[in-house]
Amino acid sequence: MISVLTESKIHAFVQAGGYSSRMGLDKAWVEINERPMIEHVLAAAQPVAASLSIIISRDNPTTQRYRALADAQHARLLDDLHDHLGPLGGIHTALKSCNAAEAALILACDLPFLTTDFLTLLCARHQVRNPQSAIRNPQSITVPLNAEGRWQPLVAIYDQVCLPAVEAQLAAQRLRVDRLFETVPTQQVAFSDFAHLPGASQFFVNLNSPEDLSFVVKP
Repeated sequence: MISVLTESKIHAFVQAGGYSSRMGLDKAWVEINERPMIEHVLAAAQPVAASLSIIISRDNPTTQRYRALADAQHARLLDDLHDHLGPLGGIHTALKSCNAAEAALILACDLPFLTTDFLTLLCARHQVRNPQSAIRNPQSITVPLNAEGRWQPLVAIYDQVCLPAVEAQLAAQRLRVDRLFETVPTQQVAFSDFAHLPGASQFFVNLNSPEDLSFVVKP
């Protein structure tokens, strides 16, 4: 796989395979413009990531469909190391798959309006270095904010050095991902920093119910 940022060792991990009670099915396979949502996310990430992975639950009933998708996208299919621990468990699974000095670009599968341009900007921000030093800046997490100023932890980059903090939160059953930002050096990327990109107002639109789909899918 050719990547414009292969030197970065930022690997993309799409969290998928969850059953949405509000949608009534696995959201990854809901089609937007005749294409499953997860395929939109993978397409946006592929040019900027050193590799692609899809994380699903070990008991997922559509594992074979995910495996076929992973093969077609030259991606790895990873079993989540945790049952019912939500996104934080998926982040742990991703970081356990990274080597030292690497990072995980964590993406939810239900964000079909993400773009390569935006993810390129996010990766570039994560790679900013101190001009006086060859050492990466002290931020270990890079997370964007939406137009209302809210964290978007499932469109964010986590260095592998975050692993002990993630494991500590899991052990304490503190499963909200944004609590990591209280203990791990984190840099924010303000919405104003990428508002100029085409489609920016929709980057973080996730689709949770059939009613949500009515706004983007033509009958």
